[in-house]
Amino acid sequence: SEALAQELLCPGGGPRCSYHLALARLQLMSGEFSSAEVSLQKALKDDIESPDTWAWLGHLHYLKGNYSQAQECYERTLDFVKDAADPHAVYLRLGQIYLQEKQLGELTEAEDALTEANALNNTDAEVWGYLSLVCLQTGRQLEAEQTYKYAMKLNLQKETLLQEIKDLQAQVGFGNPCF
Repeated sequence: SEALAQELLCPGGGPRCSYHLALARLQLMSGEFSSAEVSLQKALKDDIESPDTWAWLGHLHYLKGNYSQAQECYERTLDFVKDAADPHAVYLRLGQIYLQEKQLGELTEAEDALTEANALNNTDAEVWGYLSLVCLQTGRQLEAEQTYKYAMKLNLQKETLLQEIKDLQAQVGFGNPCF
């Protein structure tokens, strides 16, 4: 039955398609975190350098709130290859994690990760919002305003992020072109 499942999940097989990874993705989407983690560990046994497996393990840790473990997994993803299945999500979440650390050294890494996410998809309002936060924290007024404008134009929906941006704008006294 495992061979059948593998054939169904990975038609044509191929070395890049891991049964355990496909199973983990299904489990993760069903909210079965512990099963997904077991499947991801098995997938890593098959291929320790699989960027997609590391990315999904990162997503799992991220969803569980284990940000430092998520960060390690995302960094592994980027170490192994630049063509992971969804590098945009990896860069976005890595940027978020670096920002949560709030250390100035991490801000550069946060900005690098977010800029990379932006290069992959420049219509993601969330990425623009996080970039605005970085610019506010590093005192770059013009860039803070521009990134904020893009986030608003793209209809940023994430309330917690919006609130954080507005609080920081009020604190530093710039960043909102409407001031």
